[in-house]
Amino acid sequence: MIRIRQALYVMVLAVLVQLSAAAAQPLKRVPSDGPDDKSIKVFAGKAVTPYYADPRIKQRALVSDRILDGFEAAPKRLTLSNGTAIYWGFRHREATTESVAIFDGQGRPRLLAAVDSIPWCDGWHCEPFTSVEAFEADASRTFLHPGVTLFVRDKRDLETYLPYFKRWLHAKLLGFNVDCKDPKMADAC
Repeated sequence: MIRIRQALYVMVLAVLVQLSAAAAQPLKRVPSDGPDDKSIKVFAGKAVTPYYADPRIKQRALVSDRILDGFEAAPKRLTLSNGTAIYWGFRHREATTESVAIFDGQGRPRLLAAVDSIPWCDGWHCEPFTSVEAFEADASRTFLHPGVTLFVRDKRDLETYLPYFKRWLHAKLLGFNVDCKDPKMADAC
């Protein structure tokens, strides 16, 4: 009986050691989960942006670094019938630091978005805001400063891809994602 208990303790200890070693590893994204890092870096070049939407923070970062930060955890992809791919995700342990990247049908980035501290109210997370004043009061109480920073290289790309970003943002604000493969959701897509 004692040997069985000792063997169990050793096995549990071994599992815990393996789990702690895995937890200590930096996050590594599977390449197919998110957008191509290299193409985002080439597209954004040396452009810089405020790291957060909060104007009191003066720290600046490369647009590409900020965008890639937003794909650390749970990146998602939606490919539309015209080949356009919309990627979105958030920063590990900072779900209010999000990124969106929209690629054309040839796999080239066309619009990058840094999304900071955008609330979502779906009845589970908070009560819906009934006025701008109520929203501002909540933002000042939580110290969240909502903002969106868009990066495009061409005005035509802004005109073409901004509607896709707006749809993503509307879904975010409403607290849901739509499965565009579902025929009932075709109008929403």
